[in-house]
Amino acid sequence: MTDRPRTRSDAFARAEERGRHLAVTILSGPDMLTGEAFAHRLGLTVSDLHDLEQVHAVLVLPESSPREARYPAWQIDATGQPFPVLPALFDTLGDSGWTIYRFLMQSHPELAGQTALEALRDGRGALVVRLAHSLAEGTFA
Repeated sequence: MTDRPRTRSDAFARAEERGRHLAVTILSGPDMLTGEAFAHRLGLTVSDLHDLEQVHAVLVLPESSPREARYPAWQIDATGQPFPVLPALFDTLGDSGWTIYRFLMQSHPELAGQTALEALRDGRGALVVRLAHSLAEGTFA
């Protein structure tokens, strides 16, 4: 017998708890860097990194305090810079770092089952941006 929620409110509370647990797991991964470590990797000051955040040129996953925010190391391309399509993805999909993260990490049939991140690594940034537009518009093409 499963421990099923009794009310819709209980179900939402459980879903929120699962989401918090998953976020903690993701943010504690070895590929998640602090602002200081990510800025160092890019050869920037933390202040310069925050400027990039403001224009959505980097992906930051927020936590309850800014010092706990994490930057995925994998957003740096072969040239040592963040993927140049990140601002376009934010413009298309919205301001939530978690939305961009989910889009990049999930497999897409339109990419032959690859993740958007894999397609970016393969140099198919324009295709990834078109896919984001399709999803945002609901055309799924």
